[in-house]
Amino acid sequence: MPDVREASDGYVPPPRTGPNPFKVADPNVVAELPEGCQVVNITPHGSSFWTQTAHLETVLADGRPKSFFLKVALDEQGRRMLNGEFESMSALFAIVPDFVPKPYAWGTYKDIEGMHFFLCDFHDMTEELPEIESFTASVARLHRDSLSQSPGKFGFPITTYMGPLPQDNTWCDTWEEYFKRGMTRMLDLERNVQGPSEELEKLTEQLYEKVIPRLLRPLTVLKSIKPVLIHGDLWYGNCCTDNATGKPIVFDACVFWAHNEYEIGTWRALRYRFGKSYIKAYQKHFHVSAPEEDHSDRNALYSIVLIFKEI
Repeated sequence: MPDVREASDGYVPPPRTGPNPFKVADPNVVAELPEGCQVVNITPHGSSFWTQTAHLETVLADGRPKSFFLKVALDEQGRRMLNGEFESMSALFAIVPDFVPKPYAWGTYKDIEGMHFFLCDFHDMTEELPEIESFTASVARLHRDSLSQSPGKFGFPITTYMGPLPQDNTWCDTWEEYFKRGMTRMLDLERNVQGPSEELEKLTEQLYEKVIPRLLRPLTVLKSIKPVLIHGDLWYGNCCTDNATGKPIVFDACVFWAHNEYEIGTWRALRYRFGKSYIKAYQKHFHVSAPEEDHSDRNALYSIVLIFKEI
């Protein structure tokens, strides 16, 4: 099996077992390539916590070289994860095609049972924080340009995954309802993994009964927000700079229609490297929702999701 390098923050992806998904290009992957495209090489590329990834080098029918990015995952959860990623990246590409790799297909291997794949354009990227102005402007453009397609509700047609964690994207009429349900799901997963905690139960009760209604209900009462399409997991590990264009690019999305400020909640945490400067830069392009005096507290509330992201 291919070696897997250490990932960010000291985490190491789990050991890989079973057949090598990148020994050759699977026939079902090849079938999704442009007509007349010939595979030249396939090599493991990068590292991933929950999946395996590769660089697929090809030659198009007209002789031009073309590279693709291939991601694979096992079993039913892997199938659902990659389906969610394909739908997520397709939704983003339809709005901001210069901000994400072009998605081509997702499906199941022919030659390895239970192996599923996601195929998109390959980009050579610099693994560092993208330049603040162009990045925050692009994030705001995604949110702003999606408004004309807003369904008027919060959620998404299918389940998407934040890493290995499924998001319940069932449609909700209010952002308060959607956010509370998502937090309930995260806290239930935490309880199942770590066991019950009397202290956490008391804090959770206050969160549900006081904090969430106090900070999110005014958004509905004032009718100050409209659902926008968000990336859903926009931390520094899911964005880079495209070496060919010098522009920011994002990937590994788990989209849903949400309050735009939720997108930048993770930026509050120092370990996620963005910080206040990126938040303020974003606000130059997308105004703070009313009531504005609650913005900092809402941002703190949204950042709680970080605690449960990697349970």
